[in-house]
Amino acid sequence: MRMRHLSRIPLLLSLVCCALPATAAVPTHFGEQMEAALTCRSEVSAGYWQDYFRRHLGTPLRRWGEADWFDSQKAVLAGNPTHEVFAGVPESGARMVGALIPAPAETVRRNIETRLSIRFVALPGPYPRYLSAFGSVLVEQPDRQTKWYCARWHLGNRP
Repeated sequence: MRMRHLSRIPLLLSLVCCALPATAAVPTHFGEQMEAALTCRSEVSAGYWQDYFRRHLGTPLRRWGEADWFDSQKAVLAGNPTHEVFAGVPESGARMVGALIPAPAETVRRNIETRLSIRFVALPGPYPRYLSAFGSVLVEQPDRQTKWYCARWHLGNRP
């Protein structure tokens, strides 16, 4: 009698697993890959990041500013929780990858500098902006969120 109940365990487990909602999580390498790209130390091609985000994050939330924006699933990048990530569209004149972080630029800058040993310098202007020696940029938005991105422009002399 007892053996019959044990034989039902695999069936019960499969039913429980199927009843749970399937939630895609960002891969374990997501933070490391994004941090390298955002600090302008790795791949920033539009095609690469479009494919990567679509594979791991699904369809874009919107297209805005010559970029597709994706739900980042609250991925943490250099100690900064994110709302969204974006990648330039292939037909854009810029190759870019970035993240939207719900924190002021000064907080984001300190977290990046502490965790990744990268230094930013403040740029003059009407709102907080920072630039690293590698070309990584932090820009505070009017709602005190920060865009962290790396961008390269097509200059006509390279693909």
